[in-house]
Amino acid sequence: MTAEMARPAITNVRARPVRAYVALALGVIAISFTAIFTKWAAMPGVPAGVCRMATAAVALTIALVVRTRGKAVLPRGGLKWGLLGGLVFALNLALLYTALETTAAATATLLDNTAPIWVGLGAVAFFGERLTMRYWAGLGLALAGAAVVTGLWAEGGARLQPGVAFAAAGAIFYAGYLLVTQRARQQLDTLTYLWLLAVVAAIALFAASLLLGMPLGGYAARSYLSLVAVGLISQTAGWLLINYALGHVPASAAVVVLLAQPVITGLLSIPLLGEALAARQIAGGALILSGIYLCLRGGAARSDEGKHTVFEGAGP
Repeated sequence: MTAEMARPAITNVRARPVRAYVALALGVIAISFTAIFTKWAAMPGVPAGVCRMATAAVALTIALVVRTRGKAVLPRGGLKWGLLGGLVFALNLALLYTALETTAAATATLLDNTAPIWVGLGAVAFFGERLTMRYWAGLGLALAGAAVVTGLWAEGGARLQPGVAFAAAGAIFYAGYLLVTQRARQQLDTLTYLWLLAVVAAIALFAASLLLGMPLGGYAARSYLSLVAVGLISQTAGWLLINYALGHVPASAAVVVLLAQPVITGLLSIPLLGEALAARQIAGGALILSGIYLCLRGGAARSDEGKHTVFEGAGP
């Protein structure tokens, strides 16, 4: 992706570095629990998404009211991008959560985190941006890693599992969300954008659950508590911490730390979900993460000088 796409909102890279790195680390740990909480919920994808985003919407509404003293104003120019971002994110969330019903947490999270790669391709297709050779090398590595992780690389040609297909499709919508976020954050501050995103996504997923006849009630208390946790810890606290950190640390450092999410999720899934990591998951995961890193670094020659990073916003 291009330098513009990878630029973070740096207000003062050297200011409060320790606090910023602590916030970044805590934020990444918080979002790494997303798949864990979702697995514990054992709820269909769309209703699970409703509970997560509704929880986040309530929490962010309180935060926004406190910050603006009840006088929040939405810029008209940024409103359309916020609405579009919420809709695309809702699609990503529905697909990711559906994937988690049948796919290992580590695999689904890893495939979902290939989104920055597709952001680069989207930037070429829609914005006419040029990509470096390092990006294309990273793309090749990531695709090879995906083939290993999903089993498509195995002899005899393994069939693509439905959960894997949902996770891969979700990554495309996640990439679309990141592209929209890049535009939205030019006119909306972090808290306003996260609030608008949560409200729109919650409404969209609620409408989808009604249309699909998927009930929101009748699940165990553990299911609802798990989704309240992901809404508060991962969606709200995690991404607020990450967005704070992105204003104070270099993008080159942030990229490396953020790539730890699928690794942490994979490690957490062993004791918390009983999902052991297979050799192909480890090998393929290493290839994918290396590819993503090359793609991000390939378009980040001036990453510490600009405004927004591709990770900024709120993700799965």
